[in-house]
Amino acid sequence: MRLTSTASPRAPSTLQLVLFSSLCSVLAPLNSTMIAVALPSIRDDFALGRGTVSWLVSAYLIAMAVAQPVAGRLGDQLGRGRVVRAGLLAFTVTSVAAVAAPNFEVLIVLRVAQATFGAGLIPNAMALLRERAGAGELGRLNGYNGAAIAAAAGLGPLLGAAALGLASWRIIFLATVPVALGALALMPGLRLSSSGSSGNARPDWYGTLHYAVLLTVLTALLAQLRSVTGSLAHLAGWIVFAVLLGAFVWRQRRARTPVAAWRLFRHASFAAASIQILLTNLAMYTTLLMVPFLVSDVLDEPAGVSGLLLGLMALFMGLAAPVGGRVSDRHGRRPAAQLGGAIVVAASTLLVAVLHLGVTTPQLAGLLMVLGAGVGIGTGAATTAAVESAPRAMAGEAAGTSSMMRYVGSIVGAGVLAATLNTRSGAHPNASTFVSLQIVVATMAAGALLAASFLHRMPEEELEGIVLAATAAGDD
Repeated sequence: MRLTSTASPRAPSTLQLVLFSSLCSVLAPLNSTMIAVALPSIRDDFALGRGTVSWLVSAYLIAMAVAQPVAGRLGDQLGRGRVVRAGLLAFTVTSVAAVAAPNFEVLIVLRVAQATFGAGLIPNAMALLRERAGAGELGRLNGYNGAAIAAAAGLGPLLGAAALGLASWRIIFLATVPVALGALALMPGLRLSSSGSSGNARPDWYGTLHYAVLLTVLTALLAQLRSVTGSLAHLAGWIVFAVLLGAFVWRQRRARTPVAAWRLFRHASFAAASIQILLTNLAMYTTLLMVPFLVSDVLDEPAGVSGLLLGLMALFMGLAAPVGGRVSDRHGRRPAAQLGGAIVVAASTLLVAVLHLGVTTPQLAGLLMVLGAGVGIGTGAATTAAVESAPRAMAGEAAGTSSMMRYVGSIVGAGVLAATLNTRSGAHPNASTFVSLQIVVATMAAGALLAASFLHRMPEEELEGIVLAATAAGDD
């Protein structure tokens, strides 16, 4: 059959492409979640406070959010091969250097460097899938990529705990080095382009720095929201944030090369996909960070239970992502995104109810698995829709901007959690605190479901390719 003969030679190339994309994409989530279990050890080694050591996570998320759209644009302009190779090499060097960090300040700088160089990998890997995928298979390939990311996020705490058991927190940074080297080894066979296709405009470095400051101020304000509510200093902080935001918007409207591809938000489907990605990740990340506190303070279970619950959540995200990709290829991005969004809303709402009545560990496990499945189905479809909404020449910039929204959601989610749990008294939160928090999560999930209603169903080019493939199969 003609269809079989044309598909067979492509299979190894597609497999290699997905493997390479997945290796590039897992570095950031793996490096992000591995360090979570090591924070108490790092705090003790450097004699830090709880709030200070948490900036290892916050600074990493901020750098990822800021650098991804810039890295995506550089890939479009300079060529994916050049940007990805430089990112992998620099990520490896900074990871090795972090092992020998002499103090906390140097460790923070190296973490920011890791995030900055790692940020160049995700949007360019996503753009590569857009460039190389055949008609009717981009959703499936993005699904496999999403499954790898979810698996990495779930494995991170386990690898971090294993590293702590073997030696110290320092060797955690070496765990990602084999992944980066594996991606480098695959690069020659992919023949990535080292020349760009969309101009050579210089990035807005001042705007990028301004954006980083803006997110840093927002993170600090959210973390202190509840404990200092009503203080003049906190009010002044929000005024400063508003001024910085206004100045940022004013400059971005006039910049020749803004920090992110803001003009893509004029496309209804891209805007809807980005909003869904932001709100879904906000809901997921808030829940993910909430679980250890809920397990410890309400269920009175050991820390290992938290790891198991979060691992189950990540597992179901990974299992559902390829399913969501296939659904979106066959039935369209909008139905798949709506299905995933509806599942997240249902799980979040039920979690509010069981928290109010008195949740048990098995109930929590079941709802987290359902929520993870919904995130896996919906986010993959939304990510595919966002990348498809831009011209192929802007695929990296579009992927970087939509992925930036994912990390902004994580930053706000972490801030919402900190604002809810951080009180003047320092007392442990009770069940009602987590009910209030989960109501916020369910509301954000409902907003993500609403945004999914404005996604395109299928891009015209893909519809045409599917029709041609079906016609060829009928002729055979």
